[in-house]
Amino acid sequence: MLLLMRIGIDARLLSVWRTGSSVYLHSVLQELVRLDQRNQYYLYSNRDFALPCDDPRWIKRVRAAIPYAPGTLWMQTDLKRMIRKDALDVFWGAMQAIPLGLPSRPATILTVHDLIGVLFPKTLPRYTATVLRLFDRRYARQAGLLVAVSEATARDLERLYGIPRSRIEVVYHGARDEYQPRDPKTAARHVAQKFGVSEDYILTVGSANPRKNVVTLIEAMKILRRRGAPHHHQLLVAGPAGGWNEAKVRASVGEQGLTQDDVRFLGFVADEDMPLLYAGAAVFAFPSLYEGFGIPLVEAMASGTPVVAADAPPVPEILGDAGIMVPPRSAEGFADAISRVIADPALRSDLVARGLERSQRFRWELTARQMLQIFE
Repeated sequence: MLLLMRIGIDARLLSVWRTGSSVYLHSVLQELVRLDQRNQYYLYSNRDFALPCDDPRWIKRVRAAIPYAPGTLWMQTDLKRMIRKDALDVFWGAMQAIPLGLPSRPATILTVHDLIGVLFPKTLPRYTATVLRLFDRRYARQAGLLVAVSEATARDLERLYGIPRSRIEVVYHGARDEYQPRDPKTAARHVAQKFGVSEDYILTVGSANPRKNVVTLIEAMKILRRRGAPHHHQLLVAGPAGGWNEAKVRASVGEQGLTQDDVRFLGFVADEDMPLLYAGAAVFAFPSLYEGFGIPLVEAMASGTPVVAADAPPVPEILGDAGIMVPPRSAEGFADAISRVIADPALRSDLVARGLERSQRFRWELTARQMLQIFE
């Protein structure tokens, strides 16, 4: 079979799991393995990882001449040398970074997941914020084509970096097939037994980063308790433990007069448990102040779970009329919306149906097909 192109990919995210951008790369590559039988792929990293298949067209390149060197330095040294040696036709910066100073061949594609470094720098560790401030604009301006994960991100690239819209393609994220409707009571019972929590729960997914705005949701739980809401639901917070803001978020539970019977931090949840965690939730709440895309929104809709989310970019674009949106900092707004969904079966059924229909617009197969068209 004649191989048409040699496509290189920054594959460092393959050694990481369950961050939004790592789920993105894992999922797109799994679909490309199935869809593309014509091109050769070179996956580059400074850390070892598992190839997505055993097809000889997929080649792993792992090299780190300076162990534990920052990824930015690795890109400008080891990665640049490997790209030149492999004589690529296309290089895809899937981690929102590309080597600077590459020749016109290979053609370069840069996925832009978000512009947190510009819009919310104080929600990042100082080193990360500094690197993004120094390099993100340069990466965007050098790339031949930019892939934005939402229209909101595309508009930010135009507004903040001065990138012409003609150089930007919008390619949405998706949800894996495991995220599908299940019997809510059965799913909730599994979650309760596995994690030692209530069968009646509200779910949010994300880290303790201030941008995720979990504190507002905790304040909303206090309001629900004060009102004597008709049902006592526990708030479950699923996301990686640790981080410089976690102590503050956990402390806010006690400050609001709540206990772990009201709010439970589950930490990292294994990938196989996430579909059931979504499916058993009475409500999925998403208070984030800003996202590039917001994969949990689609995972919740695909699971048949009603969504209440902050009216912040790009939520209106992704959620449409399939959920309830409230002002991001409004604990009262979240409390009102959550209470309505729990108390009104007709509203819940309507949101579930709208969410399932909406979620079909966001599938990883569609993402991979669009990326393949862009490569070509």
